[in-house]
Amino acid sequence: MIGRNKVRTIHDAATLQYANGKSVARRTIGSGRFSPYIGFHIEAGRDAALDEALRDAGISQCEIKHQRPGGAEVIKHWDFGESIELYPITSGPVATTVAGSLAGGNARETASSGIGLRWANGERSKLAVRGFLRPLVKVGYLRLVQFSVRSRMTDELLKALLDHGRVCELADHLIDRTTHAEPVTFHEIALPLGPGEETEWGKGDTATVIPVVSYHPPAVDQAYILERWRPETVHEAALREWEGIQLWAREYALQSDERNPQGDEAAIATVGG
Repeated sequence: MIGRNKVRTIHDAATLQYANGKSVARRTIGSGRFSPYIGFHIEAGRDAALDEALRDAGISQCEIKHQRPGGAEVIKHWDFGESIELYPITSGPVATTVAGSLAGGNARETASSGIGLRWANGERSKLAVRGFLRPLVKVGYLRLVQFSVRSRMTDELLKALLDHGRVCELADHLIDRTTHAEPVTFHEIALPLGPGEETEWGKGDTATVIPVVSYHPPAVDQAYILERWRPETVHEAALREWEGIQLWAREYALQSDERNPQGDEAAIATVGG
């Protein structure tokens, strides 16, 4: 029997970005000096409901100076500071490296895991994951955000996701199994992300970069897991979004910079290939 398809919907996601010290910003709107900026941000003024939720969450604004052909452009962003907590909706990496995640059948498995990953010939690697931001969840706003990185930062985000998987496995032995019989999945614990140690990237002329890393501690206990445990609303929303996220990840893998000349992460400065 051939059957009949049901139209699947991919919901839009707000773009969450990370500045690794190569961008400049000022935290006083309209005045003050621009200085090197490290932190997570979402562009303001793109969605009225999102802007209102971010105000309710107490997120402040900053101005980031973006270099454009012919000059610079100053754009307002919501400034989350140097660290965030994200409930990532993915079943987790299938390999420990970006190259391994795309090798053979792993490319298909990576997309099925809800991780957007691509690395076409002559282009930089790109990795993206979708989920819910904890500050927005706390004010009852459940909208997907898409956190995207490129080039060598893809290795760093993959490491952070692998570390989150480690904590989820530890949580299997710390939660109440009478109320949660299934393995702990990635969206059930908030993943803390922030700047790592300053490092030099590139060959020849290197550049100083602050990579994004997981802030999970080496050892975790039940109190740590419970403090970062998802609300029931996050779990329900993640299950609703899961099929659409898998479909998005498959389409993300097929995109190229030829279709999107500025790239998903045009405002994120990275170094290397």
